[in-house]
Amino acid sequence: MGSPLTPSAGGASDDPFGRCFAHRPQIGSEERYRLGLAQRFSYVLPEPHLLRVVRRHSPLVELGAGTGYWTFLLRLMGADVVAYDSAPVGGLRENRYHPDVRPWTDVIHGDLHMLSYHSDRCLFICWPPTYSALWEALSFYTGDWVIYVGDHGGRAARLAGLDDAFRRVELHPAVAMDPAPDRPAELGVWRRRSWSAQPSSRPASGGVSV
Repeated sequence: MGSPLTPSAGGASDDPFGRCFAHRPQIGSEERYRLGLAQRFSYVLPEPHLLRVVRRHSPLVELGAGTGYWTFLLRLMGADVVAYDSAPVGGLRENRYHPDVRPWTDVIHGDLHMLSYHSDRCLFICWPPTYSALWEALSFYTGDWVIYVGDHGGRAARLAGLDDAFRRVELHPAVAMDPAPDRPAELGVWRRRSWSAQPSSRPASGGVSV
């Protein structure tokens, strides 16, 4: 497992992914370097302001967690996260998107069906592979909130039914390690259209409302 980071009031004070990404101009082959970062950490850079957006919607359930890096940082920030992957890094089955690396935190073996047990949590999906089953996630999730990090069908899978059943209430640009030329990566917060505010409803959005 990766070395523990030191938590701070606003999040992790030492982010090795961020430090490595900042050194990319010094590397001869940036494309290859970014792919290495994606495999070791995550396919999207967990910038501090994005982590704060996700943390606001705790408790969370992450599907397709990969190395668990986002979940690792979120847990350092005090978020309650249950993380699943169909091929957890370091498990019996190799994760082809994160080969020969170690997990950053505990990720449970689980597939789409696990979402049916977590309707009380906000669904967090970060850069779902285009040719994976994650595009069907909303067929199994009955909760009211979704945080999607991706590009809606470029390099990352589009979530089927997202536009129909949910309304985007917050939008933030994101930095992908393998971006599509014409599809910028983003972090979007989506609320179910049939949602009605409850006393314990999520905090007000702090990003760009759309």
